[in-house]
Amino acid sequence: MAEPEPRFEQIYDAHVVPIFRFVYARVGNRPDAEDITAQVFMRAVEQLDVKRPPAQIAAWLYRVAQNAVADYWRSFYRLPQVELELVAPGWEPSNPLADPHAEADADGAKAAVARLLKRLPSRYARVLELRFLQRLSVAETADQLGITRGNAKVLQYRALRKAAILVQTDD
Repeated sequence: MAEPEPRFEQIYDAHVVPIFRFVYARVGNRPDAEDITAQVFMRAVEQLDVKRPPAQIAAWLYRVAQNAVADYWRSFYRLPQVELELVAPGWEPSNPLADPHAEADADGAKAAVARLLKRLPSRYARVLELRFLQRLSVAETADQLGITRGNAKVLQYRALRKAAILVQTDD
């Protein structure tokens, strides 16, 4: 007996959180990530063939998300940038209890990870991004990379080993 076609709601429920994480990791702010994620699923409503195998649906959604993020950054860099002090003189953050040092530390760690990923071969950087930044399973990572689960594990091991060597040589 054949499996019934997945309904859009099932596809949405299964993929909205991973797609949001994927987008958020690339744009860095929640409101824009939510908007882009919504655009991805709006396009899915319009164009997705729910008869595709689940792995193809996930790959298609990630490709749409990647294209939407690229469009976001293209439009972002076309907008004129204005200094905040010119728009709102004397403006201060709304949370006076926020610890600027904690934010700076987190930003520094994110920047260090980004620099490390750029120094790795692209396949190594991609597998680490999928596994640890997007928190995908080994199976999901393998599907995204178009490789077997065993190969995904080996690739992750090699990427971690190479990253450790790069970090040690920096010290």
